[in-house]
Amino acid sequence: MISLDIDSSENVAQLRAYADRNGFTWRFAVAPKEMLEALQRAYGTQFLTPTAEPMFFVSPALRPSLGSFGRRDAGTMRSLVAAQRT
Repeated sequence: MISLDIDSSENVAQLRAYADRNGFTWRFAVAPKEMLEALQRAYGTQFLTPTAEPMFFVSPALRPSLGSFGRRDAGTMRSLVAAQRT
């Protein structure tokens, strides 16, 4: 499982601190510009608006599952990730 940060104003150190602070055990990465452009072409700008807090999943077979928007607490995030791993 990898979470991608789409906020271009954030950096790796901030992302690491966020994951550590919330006890997230999966990998986090800052999405490069090229990936952001590809995501925008595929899903539209709504998935690149950090304040909307978008979430979607991509299965191991590379099938996207469009998720939801909005703030989620750390417990909810862990539950969503656990559900995708099964």
